[in-house]
Amino acid sequence: MTELESALEDIARIRHQLAASSRFQGLAPGVVALTGGMALALAGWQAQRGASDLLAWILLAAVSAILIGTEAVIRARRLHRAMADRMLTTTLSRFLPAALAGAIAGVFVLIRAPGHAALLPGVWQLLMAVGILAVLPNLPRAMSLATGFYFITAAASLALAEVPEVAQPWLMGLPFGLGQFLVAAILYHAARETAVGRA
Repeated sequence: MTELESALEDIARIRHQLAASSRFQGLAPGVVALTGGMALALAGWQAQRGASDLLAWILLAAVSAILIGTEAVIRARRLHRAMADRMLTTTLSRFLPAALAGAIAGVFVLIRAPGHAALLPGVWQLLMAVGILAVLPNLPRAMSLATGFYFITAAASLALAEVPEVAQPWLMGLPFGLGQFLVAAILYHAARETAVGRA
């Protein structure tokens, strides 16, 4: 191996370590808050109808992922420039296992065990907490509040899953709506701190 190849490998290793430890700024507070509003709106609509449609929540999760993902790519390319692809890959590889587990659980419950659908809000909230926890090294430190929030709401949703008096759509919509607003507020506050630090 030549000295040039060795130097290039060292540079690649340093860039990888930087991406793994740098704060990812691709998440837009406005888009995250929008997905929270959509969750609350869907919960309200389903509660008014008196029926909870699992497929609608799966579709909302897919739409939310597309909105957040598209905005993340655009913002990352603008804010992280040369490190954008590495930052996106690092962040996605940490969050994707939890997201994939949630998608698989939803599809299999929908197809094979719809009678257990009441447990899914709690399971999805647990996976959201685990996903945020996995990405925490690349997010603002305050995001640990969102992790704690989702762990608490997951426990509450699982405890209330079979209680007839509880409107099931709210077990999904309220935690995700409020959780996304919390995440958006943390992102907004972190962005302002970064802007002040640069000024």
